[in-house]
Amino acid sequence: MVRSLLRIRYLAAVVALVFALHAAGFLVLGVLRAVQAYRLLFEPESLGHEGRPGVHIAESVDALLFSLVLLVLSFGTAGLFLTTTTDTDDRRKLPEWMRIKSLTELKLLLWEAILATLVVAAASGIIAALPHLEWKLLVLPAAILILSVSYFLLKRTESSH
Repeated sequence: MVRSLLRIRYLAAVVALVFALHAAGFLVLGVLRAVQAYRLLFEPESLGHEGRPGVHIAESVDALLFSLVLLVLSFGTAGLFLTTTTDTDDRRKLPEWMRIKSLTELKLLLWEAILATLVVAAASGIIAALPHLEWKLLVLPAAILILSVSYFLLKRTESSH
């Protein structure tokens, strides 16, 4: 039984490594989008061909925030499954919000990070659709509202226990 649990532990290491790799990919994607946006901003002759730089900046921020979500997921997974004690010097160096002690704490931390990313994604979608706004753009903000209310209710019931 213990050996099978140790195998899961090594699988968690692979998963955390892949999450970190994906985070690096989204980081590169966000930086490339930002470079493209600022190139459009400072070279006005190329504005007509590729579009508005504000859309590219919003997409860059969206990719960078998703990169941070994946980094939090990577560090949280590694910290949760790969550390043996909770009071090591390495864990004390982490900020308090990154000292994850349970899978529920990791889930709530990711929930907050994903909500922030969805808000930026909704804003970039609205910016990209300007000036032709449609009712379909309200779907993502409605989902954000539902997720936010459910998160609030979960935290409220958790604090009362």
